[in-house]
Amino acid sequence: MSDAPVKEETSAMEQQIAVQSDLLNQRHPLRRPWTLWYLDDRRNVGWLERLHEVSTVDTIEDFWELVMEVRPASRLASTCDYNLFRDQIQPVWEVEENKRGGRWLINIERNRHPETIDIIWTELLVAMVGEQFGEDSEHVCGVVCNIRNKGSKISVWTHDASAEEVNVRIGQRIKKVLLEAELPSYVKGPLFDTMRYEVHDDVQQKNSSQIRSKLVISSTAE
Repeated sequence: MSDAPVKEETSAMEQQIAVQSDLLNQRHPLRRPWTLWYLDDRRNVGWLERLHEVSTVDTIEDFWELVMEVRPASRLASTCDYNLFRDQIQPVWEVEENKRGGRWLINIERNRHPETIDIIWTELLVAMVGEQFGEDSEHVCGVVCNIRNKGSKISVWTHDASAEEVNVRIGQRIKKVLLEAELPSYVKGPLFDTMRYEVHDDVQQKNSSQIRSKLVISSTAE
């Protein structure tokens, strides 16, 4: 008896397995590369010596692998930062892409649930790499998470502080992302009360704890 049908069936199974293997190994490219930077908590060295380039990702799969592998923001030591910036932009004010810009700032009070900062951070990371800012994506440089004992901060940095209409749209998109986030029952929403837009030059030259806000967005206002 001929065993040709068995061979044909085996060949079809092998082809199916090969296709499934290819699908599992596929990488879905991001529109641009994104780099995660980490600022350690050493006090006895300069700021740039504390800054470390962790990894650059350019696919969806690599992005999620990175998110799952690094320590959650809420578990970083005080004075540590995470920074995710596009196209190899360094997370410092002085570089060309940032020096005329500003930031949408979200303050996270100490009495909030610790995982609140992880939710905000992850939601904004996904918005960044997913290009959810549409036509304004080129104005978004990156996102910064500052862990501090007195209250942590997360900020989205934009390229041009004078582009008010663009920055308002970016702020409204941040608001939408955070208000539509699915929250576990132990994290009480909204994730922020008020976001304030600050110009980098004003932050650098501040001589008090109060910095003038150029723009303000409330979580409750339409």
